[in-house]
This record gives sequence, C-alpha cells and structure tokens, in this order.
Amino acid sequence: MAAALAAAIPPSVLPAAAAVDSADITDAFTGDVGSFPTGWTASPEGGTATVQQVSELERGLRLHDDSTTASMVVTRSLGTTRSTLVAAARLRAAQTTSVIGVHLRGPAGDAATVAMDAAGRLYTYNGAKRVELGSYRADEWLDLRIVAQPTARKYSVFLKGKQIAADLSFRVGTSTLTDLRIGVSRESVGTAWIDDVRVFASPAPDGWNPVGTVTPRTAKQIGSSRLLSGCETTGRKYAKFSEYRDQLLALGTTTCRVQPEWNAVEANADGKYNWTTVDEIVDALLEAGIQPWLQVSYGNWAYGKKGIPAGGANLGAPLPSGAGLEVNANWVRAMVERYKPGGVRYQGRGAGYGVRHWEIWNEPNHPDAPSTIGADYAAYYKLMATIVRQQQPDAVLFGVEYGLDVAFADKFMSALKAAKDDGEADGDTAKQAARIALVNGFSYHPYSNYPDNPALYNSMAALRQVFAKYSQSIEIRQGENGAPSTAGSVGAFGQDTFTEYSQNSYDLRRIIGDLGVGISTELLGTVDLWYRWTPTSAPQINSKGLVAATSDLKATYTKRSYYGVQNVAALFDNTLRPVTRLEPSDDIKKKSPIQGFDFTTTGNGDRTVTARAFEKNGSGQQAVALWFGGDPAQQPRYDSTGKEIDIAARPDRVPNENRATKPVTVTFRDTKMSNPRLVDLTTGTVYRIPPSAVSRHGDSLTITGVPIGNTPVVVADRSITGS
Repeated sequence: MAAALAAAIPPSVLPAAAAVDSADITDAFTGDVGSFPTGWTASPEGGTATVQQVSELERGLRLHDDSTTASMVVTRSLGTTRSTLVAAARLRAAQTTSVIGVHLRGPAGDAATVAMDAAGRLYTYNGAKRVELGSYRADEWLDLRIVAQPTARKYSVFLKGKQIAADLSFRVGTSTLTDLRIGVSRESVGTAWIDDVRVFASPAPDGWNPVGTVTPRTAKQIGSSRLLSGCETTGRKYAKFSEYRDQLLALGTTTCRVQPEWNAVEANADGKYNWTTVDEIVDALLEAGIQPWLQVSYGNWAYGKKGIPAGGANLGAPLPSGAGLEVNANWVRAMVERYKPGGVRYQGRGAGYGVRHWEIWNEPNHPDAPSTIGADYAAYYKLMATIVRQQQPDAVLFGVEYGLDVAFADKFMSALKAAKDDGEADGDTAKQAARIALVNGFSYHPYSNYPDNPALYNSMAALRQVFAKYSQSIEIRQGENGAPSTAGSVGAFGQDTFTEYSQNSYDLRRIIGDLGVGISTELLGTVDLWYRWTPTSAPQINSKGLVAATSDLKATYTKRSYYGVQNVAALFDNTLRPVTRLEPSDDIKKKSPIQGFDFTTTGNGDRTVTARAFEKNGSGQQAVALWFGGDPAQQPRYDSTGKEIDIAARPDRVPNENRATKPVTVTFRDTKMSNPRLVDLTTGTVYRIPPSAVSRHGDSLTITGVPIGNTPVVVADRSITGS
C-alpha cells in the first residue's frame, strides 16, 4: 500500500516542511458539514474528503474512494522531527473489503504503518515483514496510537490503551518524520472515517537516544501497588462501564473504587435488589486481578417517597436516619453477603476471591452537611461498619471525608471512640478500642489545583498525626482526585482552564507525589462523567476521565493522561518503596514536609524542583521522579468570586500550557543507580543518558542536562526501567 499511496500524490501537492519539531496537532473535525479541514491536504483524484456528521453528537472526516486507479489520501505536515512522536487517531472503515492505512512518513517513505486489509484484518510492519494485529469490523471505531522514535527507527502500536506491538523497526531507513498520512489505497474503493487526531513531539536532549519503551503491565502482572483507579457514578448513569472496561483493565491499577449506589440497586424500595451493573463491574475487576473497593453510598429516594428517611442519592445528601437505617442496613448486609470471599456470588472461587475493601458513605462533611456531622457520621459509620464486620470479620474498612479536613477527621474519630453501646460503662477501654478498630483506613479528596502544594502535603502529615492518636495502623488514602481535560468541567476546577496537556501534567504530579510518600492514590472515574441533575436536565461533563466520552456515554478515545498513568503503574509497583517521606512542618517556607532524600540542582533558575525517590526491594537501585513544583510561594490566591488570580506569575503551577523544559544539573547525594536511564512518562520512551552527562563522587551521582518541566520525568536504574 505504501507505494500506491506515494504514487497517488505528486510532489507538488505535498505540504512544505515546517520547522523542526513543530508537530502538535489536535483535530476533531468540527467544521461545517461538507467542508475540508484546515491544515490538511488531499489527493486531487480518487474520491472526496469532507467533514460529515458521524452521529447526532459527532462529526468526522469522511474519505470516500470511488476509484480503483487512484488513492483517496489526506496528509498533515509534521514539520521535520527527529523527536519521539506520538500520533493518535480514531479510524473507522465502512466495510471490510478495502485497504485503509495510517502512516507516519519520512523523506524515504512510510516509516510506521497501521492498516486494515481487504479481508477484515488489522496489521502493521516490522521492517518489511507484515505483523498481524487481529481483525476489525465494519463501522467499528479503532482507537489507535503510534509512538515512533525516529533516531532509533522504532515504533510501538496501541489499541484502546493496550500495547499490541512494541519496538517494531521502521519500514524505511529514515531518522526524521515529516508527514501523517491516512487514506484508502489505489486498488480498492471504499469509505473511511477519521476523527480525534492528536499528534505531538516530545524532544529529548541531543545525544540522549531512545533505547526502548516502558512495557505496560496488567494488575495480575503487577501484583500489588498503591495506585488506584475509579469506577464511580455508574448507578446514577453518568458513565457506562462497558464503554471503558478495556481501558480500565489495561491501565495497571490494582485497586478500583466502585459506587454500587443503593438507589440504583433497590430502585423500588421493596427489598428486591438488581445487582446486574454491580456484578458486571466487580466480576470484571476480580477476574483481572483488581481489588474492588466498594463504597457504601448513597441513600435511597424511593424510600423517602414512602416517608422513610433513607437519605438522598446524590453528593451532599443527608445520611439515612430513623427507620431508614434499618432498610439501609438490609442493603449493606445483602451487598456484603453477595460479594465477600465465599459469599453468594463467589462460592467455590477460592479463599480471598471476592471484595475485601469497603468505604462507608461518600464525603459526609460536604459543605451542605449540618454542624453535627462529625458525631452523625461516627454513629452511622459504627452501625454500617459493624454490620460489615459481622458478616466479614477480615473486611478492610475505610472512613471518608470531603476535602482534606484534619479537624473533621479528629471529630469523627473522637465521636466514634465515645459512641458507647447500650449499657456500656464509662471508660471501657476494650470497647473503645474495638470501635477504633472498625477503622482500617480513611480517605480524603484534596482537590487543590496546585497538586504538589507543600501546604497540602503538610495537611496530609497532620492527618496522619491525628489518626496516630487513636491507632498506629490506620492508613490514610487519597481516595479521589484528578484534573479535567476541558474548561468549564463540572465539579472541582470548574473555573480553571485545563487541557489534555495540563490534565496529564496535573495527574502525574498528583499520583507520583502521593506514591512517593507512601500514600495510596486514586483518580476519579477513569472515563469522562456526564452529570444529569434531573431526568430532564441537559448533561454536563466532568472531564476528569482518562478516556473521553460523549454525552450518550459512549467512550471515544484514550487521552494522553491515560498513557502517563499507565506508565506510572508499570514502573511504581510495591517492589519500589518510597525513600521520601512526610514530616509535619511548622513553617513550610523554611522546611518542606517532604523529607528523606537529599539532592541539589543548578540551572533551574527561580524554578523549584520537586523530587520523589523510590528504592527497589532487594537491590536498592533507585528511581527518582523530578518536575517543577512544590514552591511555597506558589500558593493559590482567589478573588471575591472564587476565581484564581495571578496564575501566570507563578510558573510552577498547574494548570498551564508551558511545555518547555530546562536542562538542569541534578546531584543526588546518596543514591544507587548503576546504569541510569531517563523515562518520559507521557510517551513511555526510555532514553540512554550519555556517559558524558554522568559523574560520580563517592556515593553521589550528578547528571547534567536533565530536561525538567511541568510534567514529571524519571531518572532510574536500567533494572527498573527494563531497557
């Protein structure tokens, strides 16, 4: 097909080469129906290429080839880039009898190709050899991603987030890429659709050559880690699990937060439970080796209509009370009995196969909550946690709060300790300890749009101190977070202007920042959530998902942030222990709450370099994540309307679109890296650090020219990166 496409476009039609590394393309083809998109060129014969309506909610670029002697091809210039290049697009064939291809080209021709053949097969190339990738179906969207490394002449292919081919050799001998080309071949007629094209180049310093890529791993391959994913709001039908199931299972997270939602399971307030959606989610997670973390929330409006105060089915709704507690308890008993190891659903599946982790309610201390919420939540938690423990003695139970409220956590624990049973004598320390033991962990939802804010981490340290007053074994967990990828998103950061670039930067800083001090951490939703406040209201997007979705809940493409998180999951499992740690600070301007790892930098100017360090169990080899952030002077400030001010004056903040990096010299005072590599988490590319950039003095290691920016990069030993 390569020769056919090349012959179809005479040199005079090809776009002129642009400046080096100019590749940065985002095109959803939203122009007028019948128009041709700006920035593209098309072959002058072979058919038509026009923007058309794909569905009621989407437009795309339609290629219609009606000739067997000429191709129908569209081309987009990439400039002339030697950098690692990521090209992603959705592609759909209207039939299985045409040859349709996506190509990254250089001066010598097609370097990287993913194509559909005329027999329903998807394929690529390793050099001149064809490599089969499976089958495709007519009218089915393929969510493709190609990561190409021109200087290494290698590329990898992803489909719906899953790596399906790695380290393939270029088809031609070229170390530069100039064009993205998509089309229907000369020999066949047919129709193809293109949508959501996203291309970017990720340069590395001269001489830092790619030597491989991070290999994504599934939860079963990883085993255990502190990285969590989210599967929320399915009960309220703000998302549909089957639409993003494949991406979630390929992500590499080992725990997933799930909201079964009582209102959805018992819709008629009649004691009859419909577990269909919950079964689908929990079954899939367990089969993939992912531990479900089921949240006991929210209430049930159907009972409210019968005059029973069973709470509301939305964020900020009141807790069940009175007679509502009894029917709430019935639902919790039924859920635990169904999903616990050895329970109704998983009898005979072996010890431990089932749900072990539970969370009681969601954000009880929401701003709409009454002033008595600390004691109210303690009473509710005691009842529901006791019910869970009665049926599942080894259940792992979490409390939860809105935001990061140290005072509320203390009030909750104090009230729980004091929540005496009927007839309990004052000062019964054994019973007090039993109530405290109902809390294995406590999760918080710290939506600060400065992800590595020292004040935020100081509050985490203070939260740990509060729980240590009651028990040394209570884990704190960042139980919900993440940035949107669009402006005007519902929920946290609705007033901020995020993009898919700054979402990726924020999410990686948020999760690595937490993992690096030993805190489990979760990103909300996995997919974009579409909120409907009433059955007739217009849907509003919460675009914090790693997977994009339209308002009919159909997943469309896998975002840049997904692959960043996937690379973090592959690298930072529980075989790496954090070296950095949390320590409370009386003055964060004088002492950072992040301690335990000694390093110095030069060349960063007035930018503050943040680090999280990890050490491999057994070998002691280290990995260090680095980015600009963590400066106390970068604290957010807001005007009277709640809008943040002076963002531009504080360059280490997110959100922003500053993609530049600085060559920083970093000295690690006491570290063990026998063979250091650099990892670009966004592309997954592993670079060899030139010997000339590495110097050692005793136990210290200095690396010159580390490219540090807003998005974390990792310097790690080769035994950790795998290449």
